[in-house]
Amino acid sequence: MAYIGRQPAFGEFRKVDVSSWTFNGSNAAFPLGKQVGNVNQLIVSLNAVIQNPTDDYNLEAGGNNLAFTTAPDSGDSCFVMVLGDVGGPPIVTGGVTADMLAANLKTFSEFTRTFLGESDSCGLNFTPSAKGALLVSIDGVVQAQNNFTLSGSTISFDSALDSNSVLRVVDLGVKAGVFTPVTGSVTNGTLADAAVQVSNLDSSLVINNVPIRVNTQNITSSITIDSGKNASVIGPITIDSGVNITVNGNFTVV
Repeated sequence: MAYIGRQPAFGEFRKVDVSSWTFNGSNAAFPLGKQVGNVNQLIVSLNAVIQNPTDDYNLEAGGNNLAFTTAPDSGDSCFVMVLGDVGGPPIVTGGVTADMLAANLKTFSEFTRTFLGESDSCGLNFTPSAKGALLVSIDGVVQAQNNFTLSGSTISFDSALDSNSVLRVVDLGVKAGVFTPVTGSVTNGTLADAAVQVSNLDSSLVINNVPIRVNTQNITSSITIDSGKNASVIGPITIDSGVNITVNGNFTVV
């Protein structure tokens, strides 16, 4: 884009692709392709007439859509220019310095303790991100990873530390956050051995007292019994409308 004056130091000046926009006198909101931070960053022309921000159009969907006050009619022509997208100059390699970081990212978690008596374990005042992220020293001597174990926030050593020993533990890793897995993202391979206990199962799946097997009296979802598989259910049983049981193997109703 041509301009008069100093070259912009940063920001993206671009023409919005409006080829997918459909004007029909009804549609009023259209995607900008990228987020725009302020309505005044836009130059909008409709039928070769520059439109007035906030009066003739505004931003919607967090700055991702352009919304006209009056829906354009079929056959109307439009172009939109974005004068600087959200954000500042691009971050170059090595451009992030320590003073740009939040305080919690600049300071490693650290614990120091002087033992008043012999002990082979100690509770830390933080939960480490991982054992491998710890720098552990005793009286200034850095300890090898096989010299200690970690369980939660408790660090334990192979042998008791002497009285007056000074323990220093520094976590050099990034603190782990707590998040909820996306539905369907947890597979058998991501589960630890014995991670699923009887107490986690629906009551219909639990064997209350071996050899008694309890099942519900109606089938509410379709199921396929694969070839080479056996399946059984204790009746009487009701199959909901629209539910199908596909038997490629063996299915027995007792």
